[in-house]
Amino acid sequence: MPTWIVTGSNRGLGLEFVTQLAADPKNTIIAATRSISRDLASLDALKSKTKNLHVLECDTGSQDSITKFASIISQLLGKDAKIDFLLNNAGINANSKMTSLTMTADALTNHMNVNVMGPAKLVQVLEPHLQDGSVVMNMTSGLGSLGYNRTKENPECTVYAMSKAALNMLSVHQAAHLKRKGVRVVMIDPGWVKTDMGGSGAQLEKEESIGEMLRILNGIKDDDSYSGRFFLYDGSERPW
Repeated sequence: MPTWIVTGSNRGLGLEFVTQLAADPKNTIIAATRSISRDLASLDALKSKTKNLHVLECDTGSQDSITKFASIISQLLGKDAKIDFLLNNAGINANSKMTSLTMTADALTNHMNVNVMGPAKLVQVLEPHLQDGSVVMNMTSGLGSLGYNRTKENPECTVYAMSKAALNMLSVHQAAHLKRKGVRVVMIDPGWVKTDMGGSGAQLEKEESIGEMLRILNGIKDDDSYSGRFFLYDGSERPW
């Protein structure tokens, strides 16, 4: 019975991860959301039909919240329990109109805190549960690819893109530091998906994006050649 943790699970891609995982009763799913006081109707509806779905609070912009979340996980699963898949899906793109000529220190700090330090801290505090065969997925973006951005006349979402490039570097380091434990770390770009973050111009349905990512993730579990690599949702490799 594999155990999955999905951050940012109350909407968008995170909710779709939980929805598809909940279709298999063998999965134990920890759905993490920034606040359990917000509207969680969709998660609550899934929970009412899914025996092994747990909804917990984890604000990935707060180091204290992440530490508390890890403590609750150890109580819920057991201190020696294995997390098979940690999906660091939560992230922000709060200042999409800023460019390199208009960005502010506060905006960059906020994005680095949530999009980079959040996944870093989660791996740190959950490391005892990350064991041989565990998979960590850091949800990245094509905007975090230097090669892709060099092809664009007007690169977009500067502070978000910078944070995703930093997340990619974090992931490479995590892959190296966790290799001795047999833990795989991958970066996946979900594509341009029709969500609140993706916007009205997106081309890809969330069901397809998440379905393909789950196929990749399930294939990674017993193959460490994937670790430290940067993929598009369809399994093709992204340029750095």
